[in-house]
Parts: sequence; C-alpha cells; structure tokens
Amino acid sequence: MADLFLNRLSWRRADQPALSAMTIAQSWCRVTLYNPTVVRVDGVYKMWFLGNASQTRDNRMELGYAESTDGLRWTPHPDNPILRTGETPHGRAWQTPHVLFDADEDLYKMWFVMSERSGTGDPPVVRQMLGYATSPDGLCWDIRPEPLYPSGRRPCVLKDGPGRYRMWMNSSPAVDDDFRAMARHIYRFTASDGINWTRDEEPAVVATETHRSIVYPHVVDNDGVHTMWYGCHIEGGIFELYTSTSADGIQWTHHFGESAFPAARDPDCFDGRYTSTPCVLDDGDRYLLYYSARDMGNLYGAGDGAVRVDSDGIYRHIGVAVCGKEG
Repeated sequence: MADLFLNRLSWRRADQPALSAMTIAQSWCRVTLYNPTVVRVDGVYKMWFLGNASQTRDNRMELGYAESTDGLRWTPHPDNPILRTGETPHGRAWQTPHVLFDADEDLYKMWFVMSERSGTGDPPVVRQMLGYATSPDGLCWDIRPEPLYPSGRRPCVLKDGPGRYRMWMNSSPAVDDDFRAMARHIYRFTASDGINWTRDEEPAVVATETHRSIVYPHVVDNDGVHTMWYGCHIEGGIFELYTSTSADGIQWTHHFGESAFPAARDPDCFDGRYTSTPCVLDDGDRYLLYYSARDMGNLYGAGDGAVRVDSDGIYRHIGVAVCGKEG
C-alpha cells in the first residue's frame, strides 16, 4: 500500500509558466492569474483559472478557460472571461474553483467560493461561502442561487459513485471565526448529491507553529490510498506545497519535514517565492501538477495605470510539472 502514496514524486518542472499575466494577450487577467483546475475529457485538457486586471487583493476576480492537446501548451478561450465579477449569487468575486467532469451524467460540475472582502483591519473581513454550478460544455454555467456552506475556501471534490461524494476544503471551526482560522484548518465533508454537505467534527489537517497556514487542499485517491497536497506559509515569506497521506481519507499522516514541491527560491524563476493551489492530474503513464506561482517581484501595473507594490508578491503565473510513472 505504501507504494501507492504520491507524496514523494520526482517532478520535472517547466522553465516557463503555462500561462502568465505578464505574457498573455488577453487584457482581463494582466494583474492576477492563478488557481488552475484541470480535467481531461475525450483527449482534450481543459483548464479553468482566475484572473483580474484591477489590483491585487480586491473584490474583482473573474473565471477564464483554456484548452490544450498535450497538457503542457495552453490556448486561452477567445471569449474569456467566461464568468465575471458580480455574477456570483452572493459576494462579488469568484474564488478557488474545482471542476469535476461527471461521466455518468455527461456534465461538468463546479464547486467554487463566493468571496467578499471588506474593511482595512488585520486580518481584513473576508466572507467566503461555497457555491455550485453545472455545465454541459464547461463554458456556459447554470449557477445555483444559494450557497452550499457558509465557510469555505478551495474545495476539492471526489465522486466515488452514485450517492457518494467527498470534499476537502478549508473551513473555519466556527462560522464567526476570522479569516485566519479558515486558513489554518482543512476539513473533510460528505454528501450523497454533491450539494447537501456534512462536515466531519474534527479537521483533517491543522496548521502548526512552523507551517502557519494550511490552504488550498487537493486530494488524489489512488486505488483507495489518498494523498493530499496543500500550501503552507513557512519562514522567509516563502510558500510551498506539502502533503499528507491516508489509507482511508479520514486519518492522515502529515509530512511537514520536507516540501513535496518547493518554491524555486530563485529571483530568476517565475515560481521563486510561491508554489501554491495544487491540482494533480493522473494522466495515464504520467502525473501532471498544475500550480499557481509567485515570482520574487513586488511591483505590478494596476488597472488604473499606476505602478503599485504588493510586498507579499503577486499571483501571476500558472506552472506545470511532470512526473512519469514507474513500471
């Protein structure tokens, strides 16, 4: 069983991002570009991602779509963004979508977060609720008008068969906890329909003194053996990917001693500061890892023409890494 855990894969990362706000021809995501969710359907790789052209850390965030024939080189859809700021039934911003193609129903299903940021305190007041939408083609979405859960960030959903869905998502222990509490806890949820979710009483993963946040979970079930990737803030303003493993998806062993996919920590690399929001695709004879990246830069051109500074860096790249399967 131990050989089925995927926490120690040897990834070969691309030198250049698959998509970047600094090179993309489309203007709608020239400030922020991040959070890939990828599926392969009928030989076509399909990616949904977030972006904006205003400034970092505001309530404007839109959803784009891209396709690829090899999983490495991507073409953004000409009609991007496919979903715009303010089209969520609650809040304003689209955040952290997860897309699943349900072959049984021939339907794309998306769980996402509806986000609203207000105030100037530390931390800011951020309300994030779980939303849901379906689509016959991945482009035109029917959005459920009511939220599914009052506290969430970055859902990852697995469908195990008719009447059995599982989800891992950041969630606050109490609804009125602040944003930092949500970023420190990942819970497992279950549902029979993908809509009415029940959360486990205890979190699956909790932040530590050295790994100060545990965010953006992504779980792969490999013949009943589970590997969870997520991002952690560590020393020196670095953020990178770690893993936990489980034989049942409930009790987890955490591997905080070594990053599963570190930031490059190189000022010349697009992922020098952050590797984040993992999405791992089992692709036949290989695994593909898609991730958000921050370089070491702090300057960006805002939508109003000003040059602005974000001291924590800017999500403006999506990277891809490959790992072949042995034997």
